[in-house]
Amino acid sequence: MPEATGVLVLVGTPLGNRGDLSPRAREAILSADLILCEDTRSPARLFDQGMSLPPRVSCFAAREERRSEQLQEHLSAGKRVVFVSEAGMPVWSDPGARLVQAAVAAGYEVDVIPGPTAAATALCLSGFSGANVRFAGFLPRSGGSRTDALARIAADDAVTIVYEAGNRVPALLRDLAKALGEDAGEREIVIGRELTKMHQQVIRGTVDELRRDITEPLRGEVTVVIGGGVATAPKEQEVARAVWDAVCDASLKPRARARKIAELTGLRAKEVYQQLIRE
Repeated sequence: MPEATGVLVLVGTPLGNRGDLSPRAREAILSADLILCEDTRSPARLFDQGMSLPPRVSCFAAREERRSEQLQEHLSAGKRVVFVSEAGMPVWSDPGARLVQAAVAAGYEVDVIPGPTAAATALCLSGFSGANVRFAGFLPRSGGSRTDALARIAADDAVTIVYEAGNRVPALLRDLAKALGEDAGEREIVIGRELTKMHQQVIRGTVDELRRDITEPLRGEVTVVIGGGVATAPKEQEVARAVWDAVCDASLKPRARARKIAELTGLRAKEVYQQLIRE
């Protein structure tokens, strides 16, 4: 472990309402030796105009790797380095992970001061259960990777949370409806726009309903919560059903039946055959 006591602190900041800044987050920002910021203007918006802040250095996604390389120098000097993303919690579709990896690899302490996240806020507003949730972040914008991502959401029985730019919401709804097919009229979806801000809006309906209703770009930041589909039978049940079908198939001779059961279960065909002819 390094002898110096430098520490990296990731701080969650308000999504839009600065009243959501916790006292602990406020103290961490003001007492930092250095603030790494996704946007250097963001910390100033959280405090009264003219308040003096520690030195700020930009650390948006394209610069995170470079700042991660420089981080050890600051930590080895015993500095308390705070990272804040533009809004919400770092790492959640925002920079921060590489900074943590660099600090941990060098043996320095990492701390997190929790704060608001758009994903958690939107889930609470949606009314969907939080027992089975997947966070997909920003989906690929085009191509096969986007098609595959939407197909996974369509087939998933988990609630899925997606971030999207407001102007791209109509396209997301069209593509999601296409992936869902006939289920688009049943799958529930909730869109949270400008969460915690003055013009917060929550839009509810099925994918097909919102696809028809929202044809123009939305303004502001958007979080989309997609209800889960109907759970499919677990793999164990599917295998058990297939084994039963093989056992009951009178057209299969014992050796063929043994091979079929072996393929489904991973058992040795010879052992299955011996058991079959013994009964």
